[in-house]
Amino acid sequence: METLIIDIPENKSTLVKSLLKELGVVIHKKNSRTKKPNATTIKAIEDARNGIGISEPITDIDKYIDSL
Repeated sequence: METLIIDIPENKSTLVKSLLKELGVVIHKKNSRTKKPNATTIKAIEDARNGIGISEPITDIDKYIDSL
């Protein structure tokens, strides 16, 4: 078994998918826009979880948003 990651033009996706299906290839769609927070955002999240800069640690996001 081999894994390939390919980018294809949107207008050719139907053709490529049907060809791959004919060949018995299994397609797993992967979101190419996996977003990772930057260092500042990670630090802010950690600080919020530890109660730094706010009155208490965030344990429930809905309650926190309501308190704003």
